[in-house]
Amino acid sequence: MKYRILAIALSLCFALNVFPQIAHSGIGGNCGSDCKWYFDGYTLSISNSNKKGIRVEMSDYNTSTQLAPWVKKKLNVKKVRIGAGISKIGSCAFANMPELQEVVFDDPNLNTIGWGAFLNDTHLRTISLPVNLRNIETIAFANCDALATVAIPDQCRVGDQAYASCDNLKSIDLSPTAILGHYVFAGETDVEGKPRHTLYAGEVQRIPAYVNQQNCNEYGLAPSSIEKLTENRGLDIDYDYETSEIDKEIPTGQMTRNDTYALIIGNQNYRFASDVPYAIHDARVFADYCSKTLGIPIENIHLSEDATKQMIVEEELEDWIGNIPNPEEKKLIVYYAGHGVPDVKNSNKAYLLPTDVRGTSPQRGIALDEFYKKLGDLAFNQTTVFLDACFSGVNRENEGVTEGLRGVEIDAEDTELGGGNVVVFSAAQGNETAQGFPEEGHGLFTYYLLKELRDTGGVISLGALSDRVSSNVSQKASQMKLRKRQTPSTNASSQLQDYWRRLRF
Repeated sequence: MKYRILAIALSLCFALNVFPQIAHSGIGGNCGSDCKWYFDGYTLSISNSNKKGIRVEMSDYNTSTQLAPWVKKKLNVKKVRIGAGISKIGSCAFANMPELQEVVFDDPNLNTIGWGAFLNDTHLRTISLPVNLRNIETIAFANCDALATVAIPDQCRVGDQAYASCDNLKSIDLSPTAILGHYVFAGETDVEGKPRHTLYAGEVQRIPAYVNQQNCNEYGLAPSSIEKLTENRGLDIDYDYETSEIDKEIPTGQMTRNDTYALIIGNQNYRFASDVPYAIHDARVFADYCSKTLGIPIENIHLSEDATKQMIVEEELEDWIGNIPNPEEKKLIVYYAGHGVPDVKNSNKAYLLPTDVRGTSPQRGIALDEFYKKLGDLAFNQTTVFLDACFSGVNRENEGVTEGLRGVEIDAEDTELGGGNVVVFSAAQGNETAQGFPEEGHGLFTYYLLKELRDTGGVISLGALSDRVSSNVSQKASQMKLRKRQTPSTNASSQLQDYWRRLRF
């Protein structure tokens, strides 16, 4: 867990703090190439000494073997001033300075505050971040107990636990374009001898659109802290539009399937990649069909919107599905609408992309072969997977998912299903794109999947469903504006190869 990183770092800092600080004045030196420091007895000033006007970075330090010179000399610094032309504050540069109270920036264009830069500065009360700051690295301000307010500027990326254990924070203002890491504002408490995260419950003035009541704890925010900011959000974004007849005329099935479970994921709003139009609407309408047409009890259906990796792997697959009793007697349906992405550095291996993972770092997502293996290992009597995603690196509107791959379609490697009783319906093959169907407000694959469920009342074999969806999607794709091929496919694990077509929901 990430709290261990913070605990180790804090223990090092406390160990360094057992000696009294010595007062000095009028001394200085180097703290990087063309970067100088000077201490006047109260203020520590950092300046750019480059004669060509080139921006410079401070050196990186740590809390054990390489201390910043002012820390090593135990200077009684009350104020830090970062001069013009400094682009980065080095790692641990001002860590373990308990007398530091104020930080002032002369240049709005400082780019980065390094790892643990102000770690354990327990008297730091005032710091107004530069407006063009773009990176606050991991635990940069962790354990700054006196810090009362935080304002994250536009387009700033905030690392994991950057403000962890700032126990006296009263107000947080997050630019709508800020990018938050894990447990940014979390605290820690001891529960039965084990450290556990606590959540910030104070005032929050603004939040990015991807932060909501369901996922806010991931960023260290209590749901109560953002309640007023999210209570009317549905008025701004309507995911429940009824563009298509399949949204309005959902048939009610005659059977109740108490032993069937459904995990439904709609990933539309990505933090680091282009959005996936209609994905949330797709997921919600599919959930309606599972409930009304297939007769799956509401309590057996989990709908996850804009799901992070933790939400998919830990909360859904492990904590929920993994604890369903007697899976060998039950059926499982898994639906996913969102990004897939190839790893161009690893034989174009295919990954599902959670909303908190970059398209340029697919290996941090969910490997498709491991996803299938996990589903097979759960050992359900029958697992049916519907993937309205492709792995070509291009989304439903022909936009690149990863930087540098815009408009380039990549042929992802074939993915083995592994063991278990698993059947997978895929929206597209190879380097094809899983397209959107704007006229109907759905993904093209999902539209024809729902249409077959509506037309048959859910009474259809998997083989017939596969044939009809594949035929309709392929034909329609060739007529659409992009005129791209899209050929859905269906694959089954080895145990089901001979008879999967006869299976039903």
